[in-house]
Amino acid sequence: MINKSVSVVASAEQYVMRLLREGLTKDHIFHNLQHALAVRSAALDIGQELAFSEEEMEILELAALFHDIGFVEVYEGHEQVSKRIAREFLEEHGYEEGKKEIVLNCINATIPGKQPENKLEEVIKDADLMGLGMDNYPVSLAALRHEWEVFQNKTFTDVEWFELNDKFVSSHEYFTEVAKNLYGEKKEQNRKFLKKTAKKERKDKIKYTVGDGKIKGSKSAQMMFKTALRNHIDLSNLADNKANIMLSVNALIVTVAVPMAASYISDDLVLAIPVGTLLITCLASMIFATLATRPIKMGGSTSLETIKNGKSNLFFFGNFYKMSFEQYQEGMDHVISDEENLDNSIQRDLFFLGKSLGRKYYQLRICYNLFMIGVVISVILFVIIYRAYVM
Repeated sequence: MINKSVSVVASAEQYVMRLLREGLTKDHIFHNLQHALAVRSAALDIGQELAFSEEEMEILELAALFHDIGFVEVYEGHEQVSKRIAREFLEEHGYEEGKKEIVLNCINATIPGKQPENKLEEVIKDADLMGLGMDNYPVSLAALRHEWEVFQNKTFTDVEWFELNDKFVSSHEYFTEVAKNLYGEKKEQNRKFLKKTAKKERKDKIKYTVGDGKIKGSKSAQMMFKTALRNHIDLSNLADNKANIMLSVNALIVTVAVPMAASYISDDLVLAIPVGTLLITCLASMIFATLATRPIKMGGSTSLETIKNGKSNLFFFGNFYKMSFEQYQEGMDHVISDEENLDNSIQRDLFFLGKSLGRKYYQLRICYNLFMIGVVISVILFVIIYRAYVM
């Protein structure tokens, strides 16, 4: 016999996952499916510690799954949409009226500033803000800032943003003792991080101004970097074209001219000297032309610690193509949330592109010199041998 409650929860999970995946945009990088599942997990953990009944755990799970589903339609006031969608789903599945209202009240309790009226609402309220006491809080904070800028047109300076969140975290208290034990210590660490960062930003508020060596505050610096990057890319394409020309010319000589000349060597073995010299010249030129176009060695993966220290550039595919999207997203969030790290990435991109370009042109110079000298020597040898032995 099918357990009806389990069936409703399982159906709700599938429904919410589908709706969030299809209804959210790429800019929903905080209020997304991962957040809904994390809140569900936190609510169940707290409920289990509080020895909630099976019925209460079911209500918690449903409320957590549906509490942010309204973001598929609106950003501000999404809780009312979440309640409507949850109500329609539960009524469609014949969910008990009394329990349905409790689920909807739990969703309503997640409205910022609203005080919970019972233990279930306290748990869902604590679970919704469990991120304040998590290790990845700085990343989540950057994601929330992005959403506010995109969907609410709210922009903040770094000082304003960290001061705003410092004020919020300082005034926040978890309702349940379980949540305080689970998240309280880390939340206090995050509060200190916000206070320290806000203080640092206040001291360095003129850090990104013209003349301080930073890109953001200088339009001229931005223009020069863009121009330099574009020129480097154009020069790289030019180098590849030059290498391809050398490969084509030398391949033609090796496959056509040398075999034709070789047919005369049996009559005059001494002709093997200029022909052999020409062959060696072509092979050496092809080697250096190939080296000039050969892709550099790439690791394909970068550790989060390396990214935090500003020692890697995630804008270059060779540093992330082996990473999962979640790892790349977490690393990129660190880069874009730190102005100095972002500046370093731009500078590293230009620097290593220039290093690669220098290597290309160095090998191309060797390739062209070998070809020029080798062909001249081959012609001179041929003339000398022809005059000395053939005429």
